Amino acid sequence: AAPRCPRPPTRAVPSAPREEGLCASAAHMSCLCAPRDDAAHLVVVGASFAGLQVAKDAAGRLRVTVVDPKDYFEFTPSLHTALGAARDAASLLRPLDGSLVPGARFVRGAAVGADETRVSVRTERGVETVAYDYLVIACGCSYPAPIREAVDAADQTRARRLARIASAEATLGGAGAVLVVGGGAVGVEVAAELATSGPRSVTLATAAPELLPDMPAETRGAARVALRALGIEMLFETRCDRVAPAADPAGGAFELKSAGGVESRTFDACVRCFGARPQTAWLDGFCARDARGFVVVDDRGRCAVGDAENVWAAGDCAAKPDAQRLASYAHFEGEYVAGCILAAAAGSAQPEPYAPPPRLVALSFGPRDGAFAYDAKPVPVPGALVPWLKTVIEHWFIRLLPMPDAVR
Repeated sequence: AAPRCPRPPTRAVPSAPREEGLCASAAHMSCLCAPRDDAAHLVVVGASFAGLQVAKDAAGRLRVTVVDPKDYFEFTPSLHTALGAARDAASLLRPLDGSLVPGARFVRGAAVGADETRVSVRTERGVETVAYDYLVIACGCSYPAPIREAVDAADQTRARRLARIASAEATLGGAGAVLVVGGGAVGVEVAAELATSGPRSVTLATAAPELLPDMPAETRGAARVALRALGIEMLFETRCDRVAPAADPAGGAFELKSAGGVESRTFDACVRCFGARPQTAWLDGFCARDARGFVVVDDRGRCAVGDAENVWAAGDCAAKPDAQRLASYAHFEGEYVAGCILAAAAGSAQPEPYAPPPRLVALSFGPRDGAFAYDAKPVPVPGALVPWLKTVIEHWFIRLLPMPDAVR
């Protein structure tokens, strides 16, 4: 049987006085509940699923610092519901503070460089350095707006993110014709949500010959039937080019190119649901990355950093199959890497090499239908229950709860 991700032991951590120096100000969101002053220092760059899971599992055993330019944690897998105005986007954005990961210190800033002992961070006070004994790179990926766009650090506040989502929701809400580009899980969910949230036409275009190419055939078929029932036009093996530059989700004139020729169409809004870009430019000269910029890791999640063995990468920024760029896998990897670091800090043997658990996907086709797949097999769950299951999964992950053994 494949080895399970080790679950680090945890214990209650008493509160400690606020440190002076780096991140002592409220603007840096410091929340310190230190274990021992001489405990090893773990620095985690990235406050999303993988990074926060590492931080939570290690806090109380090690001194933990989390670095991120945002002041919030976003549950992006449910963003389509906010874009379709089915819910308040504020419920998807949780403030980054001590209530999220008790015992961790949060540094609001953008990592701009690293060496084998320190990370350089640009904060509102300038570039500062954070020394580490162990480093986890979990800086994730950006996607086209409004999914998760790359913006300047100063704009990565909860208030400004909510304003950008509200602007996108207004654009989509007033659109009579929407183009969704991308036939993966995000594209399918966005298209279905928009088709059920208002009187508009929705066209989904994908360069692939089928929807959801990395999912079971039964799930692909169910998605196609569901989207057709919602009146969504599906264009396969089609490339979409803007005639004139514009910022998503703005519409405009497009050329839809397929084997059948080129068709000119105009849409009131466009959402691109593809194009993950790892946020790893700050790692130039520090660790190995592949041709697309993803961080190269070994079978225990370690990065290639000279002779050093104290640097790991986890989550979407790590080089791995694209089908594993899911919140669940980031969570699994975070648990595993935390176990590796705690074992190293204790002088214990490292766990067995990481074995990815079976893939778990809950896919909604609007608020009242969906499909569930586990380990490349469809799960016979009534479609109407899937949106409810996704809500349960969201509440589980946004609280950084341990992954149930049943799905490992």
